[in-house]
Formats: sequence, structure tokens, C-alpha cells
Amino acid sequence: MDMSDHQLLNRPSPEQLAAYFLARTGCERPPPSKIYHNDTPSPVTAVPEFADMGAVLIAYPGTVPPPTGHSQEPPGGPRSFGIPNELIVRMQQNDTARPVHIFVMCADLDQRDPILRDLQQTADQLSLKFDPEHLHLVGWDTDTFWTRDYGPWWVHDRKADTYAIAKHTYTTLGGGAVGLVEGAENVNPMEGLGIFRPNDDYSAVKLSDFINGPIRKWNKAKWPGDKKLPQIAVHDWYYLGLLNVGGNYMVNGRGVVASSYLAATQNELPGGKDGQCEEVVAKRMEYILGQLNRFMGISTYHVLSDPTGTYIGHIDCWGKFLAQDKVLIASSQDEKTNQAFDAIAASFANEGFKVYRVLCQDSYVASADTPATSAAYTNSLILNQHVYVPLSGKGYEQYDRDALSVYREALPGYTIVGIEGKPEFPWLGTDAMHCRTRAIPRKVIDDWQAALHGAPHWAQS
Repeated sequence: MDMSDHQLLNRPSPEQLAAYFLARTGCERPPPSKIYHNDTPSPVTAVPEFADMGAVLIAYPGTVPPPTGHSQEPPGGPRSFGIPNELIVRMQQNDTARPVHIFVMCADLDQRDPILRDLQQTADQLSLKFDPEHLHLVGWDTDTFWTRDYGPWWVHDRKADTYAIAKHTYTTLGGGAVGLVEGAENVNPMEGLGIFRPNDDYSAVKLSDFINGPIRKWNKAKWPGDKKLPQIAVHDWYYLGLLNVGGNYMVNGRGVVASSYLAATQNELPGGKDGQCEEVVAKRMEYILGQLNRFMGISTYHVLSDPTGTYIGHIDCWGKFLAQDKVLIASSQDEKTNQAFDAIAASFANEGFKVYRVLCQDSYVASADTPATSAAYTNSLILNQHVYVPLSGKGYEQYDRDALSVYREALPGYTIVGIEGKPEFPWLGTDAMHCRTRAIPRKVIDDWQAALHGAPHWAQS
């Protein structure tokens, strides 16, 4: 049974989102793109996607929505990954000196053996290495498989050399009266409006406990005479005080963040929407950047109008930081849309970024709820020295080759791998590989492994 047979993964239509933006901000459409600044010094850095990573978080949810009247329960029935087995196997990077662990959100721990059998079969078919010891089930069921949106954001304290989660409150859109407050009883969680995916949102807590638990146990252990083991730092936890989605968040590791104006839609402030549209948005952005500076060391915020007109508002549908000084921006076959992309590309170039462009052509995906879509080439996953790129597949082979060439030009020395989507969960212009994965810093995983398996190398003396 496919998820596509149900309403579980429906997303709001462009018309719904446009009406929602108007209702939440008083703006017919987002204001022009703008760069905001907050130069307050900070000892922390938001960890970018292209940093050294030791694990990837994915989810294995059920495919049948919860019964009527129980909308806050996770889905049940047959389970499914949102990404193909090939990608899961390749993400382990077992042919490298530093393999990657795969964390799977799944409360039914008995699913591990069937998962391992399926992945091993895929690895054998593709002549790839697969290590069962590098796959771990985290005992929690999520509402969806969009770990990018609800998974934790990581920061690095440069002075203490420690890591922390800066946790946003996951919301697909809403703020104010739409969420787990008055008014939410009439919200259909399957339509994605409001904060009505509590199991998604809480998954970051479960992941944090899964990683920190063994480290806390290690740190409490002691020999006779109160002699303790060398301590391993747990990662810290901070609440951002922001409603957000990870698909609308990208950082470059130098204090720069970029997103669409969806962030302003989500984060209503007390006092309503009095004032001109631009004033309302400006007040919200001042608050948002203040929080990002305080907890994540962000000093520069590129806030961009979504050129696609879908109002989905996720920047990873058309943009991506490739390195501290490199950014990828989509191109479109639609002239008006492409002009908007050109303006965004020029803005980044003026700020000193080297800009690369990739054509995300119009495409037709018959199995999708909205089959007229675009290629998802910017919705790739950078994982260490590899880039996994969602392909459009049959009929679009030349476009796929051109997209891979752009990545090879932009990131020489990286291994660029194209991956086709699952037929039941295809790659779409608004939802693809990046949306369904979330990486975890290498140092966090190394410390977790040290606590699980014995003294780390620096403790042996």
C-alpha cells in the first residue's frame, strides 16, 4: 500500500498558501528580497550541510493516517522510507575511511532485521558495501519522512569546542491562532496547515536522548576511590523560540543564513498585524535574526521572495550553499520566474559569492498528486566529499547529465552521484532528496561511538 493512496503527504495548494500568507501577514505577496544584519559577536557557528558529518537521520513512518479524532497519533499500517534503498546504502560511504551511520526514526524495533535484509539485497544488486552495524533504529514514530524539516539544527561553540542542538519548533506554516492552540481543532493535519505534526516535532528530543544517553552513562561511571573515566562532552540543547522548517534554512558556516519569507509568515508577534505590510515583516525579521544571532551566531540573513510562485517557501527547492563562498541557484524555463532567479543570483554575487546555475526544467511526474512540476536538482544532499543529486529520469536524460556537470564544475574533487526516486515517492520540484534527509556532525557521532564501545583514543594513557 503506497502513501500516495492516502492523504498523508498532501501539501497545501499554491492558492491555499497565497491566501494563508495574506491572512498571516496582511501582504498580498512577500516583499522584495532583502539582506538583514546583526553584528552582535557570538562564539557559536551554525553547522553547514557541507561540514564533516558522521550520520544521517531518516524516517520509516507508517503509511495509513491515524483514525478520525486521533490526528495527533502517528500513522500506522505498512511502513516506507521516502528515499530509495540505493541512497541509504550509498550514504553509509563504506568505501571511505570514515563511514557514515544511518539513524532511522522507527518505534517498532523489530523492523530492523527486515530493513537490513532489504538494504543488503540492494547493496548486492549494485555491488556496494553495506554494514548492518552502521544502521540504528531510534525508538520513535514520526508523522512523515521529512527529517530535513523537523530534524535538529546543529551549532558549534568555537571556544568550548562543543556542539549543541538549536531546536526550532516545527511547523509547516502556521503561527498565532493556527497550531496547538485555539483554532487548531478545525485544522486538517493531513493538509499541512499549522503545528499539527507533534510526533515529527518531538523526534529531535528522542534523537538527542539516543545520542546523549550512552555518553551520560559513561560520564557517571567510576572505579573504586571515586576515580572517574575521562569525561566526554554531551551536546547541549537550546530552544530557538522560532517556528520554522529545515527546508527553508541554509547556512554557509560563516554566519550567513538564507531563507524565503516563509519565516516571517510563521513567526507572528504579539500585537497583531497593525501597520504597513513591510513594517510587519520587518519587525518579525528583526526578532527572527535576533534569535538566530543569539543561539546560532548568525550575523547576515538573506530573506528572499520565492520566485517559483508556489508559496511552498522552502529555499531548498531552488537554492543551496555549496561551500562557504559558493551558492547554487536554479534557472527556469519560465521567463518571468527566471528573471526572479537571476535577481537572486546577482544579489549573492554582489555579496561575494561565486554563483552556479542549474536548469530545473519543467517536468511531468504522472504518479504525483500534482504531476506538473519541475526538476529537483537543487534539492540534493551534500554528505562529506559526496553529492547525491535527484535525477528526473526517463525522457530527461540530457537535463540530468547537464545538472551533474554543474555540480562537478562547482565542486571539483567531490564524488557526484545521480539517484532516481522511488516510483511511489518520486522526486518533485517541491519535495525531493534534501527534504527527506538530515545529517549529524562527525564529532557528535564520534563521541557517541566512544561512549558505546569503550575508551576513546584520547583517553587511553
